Amino acid sequence: MKARNFTQQEKDRIKEAVAMAEGKTSGEIVTYFVEKSDEYEEVRLRSTLMFVAAPLFMLAILSFAWLLPFQVTPLEVAIIAVIMGAIGYILPGVSSAYKRLLLSHGRLENAVERRAMAAFLTEEVFSTENRTGILIFISHFEHMVEVIGDTGINAKVDQKEWSHVVGLIIEGIKANDPVGGIVRGINRCGELLQTAGVDKPPDNPNELSDDIRIS
Repeated sequence: MKARNFTQQEKDRIKEAVAMAEGKTSGEIVTYFVEKSDEYEEVRLRSTLMFVAAPLFMLAILSFAWLLPFQVTPLEVAIIAVIMGAIGYILPGVSSAYKRLLLSHGRLENAVERRAMAAFLTEEVFSTENRTGILIFISHFEHMVEVIGDTGINAKVDQKEWSHVVGLIIEGIKANDPVGGIVRGINRCGELLQTAGVDKPPDNPNELSDDIRIS
């Protein structure tokens, strides 16, 4: 799977969007991008077993039904199993779409939620004076986004309100325009904060960096 590399221009574009969204409110937005939230090592085993079992099962059925036009020796069966197993092992590493197919939505969701909460703590989004930090966590492989607000934000903005922010970013990822999606999501985040009355006080330092975090 090819990693998503951000150019300096793209990073600056995201940084400017954060600064603009924060310009009229006391919200402190942290954008955090990861290529994936977990290694999902179980997928390789699952894929290998599938690729080995499927042809062997077909051979067994055809042989049992006397439908094989030729005889297959044990050595040939072993060679087929090794080749198919190798393909099954390698494929998840080269095809993100195939790898996602072998993972349940719940497994992906749990991995993203755990990684997002870890990022919230690591980046100290909770450390702002008025608890107005917001984490926008983007996990590229899973096509999932988590928006986590601190207590000062959650008191004014219902968690359901972030669904549009999430939708905009996911649309960008699926359209192979993650930066555009992130910027549109950040802009919407700023609009929600302003509408909810998360006002900017006269003395409001920039407590959290506007730069995107990439992991």
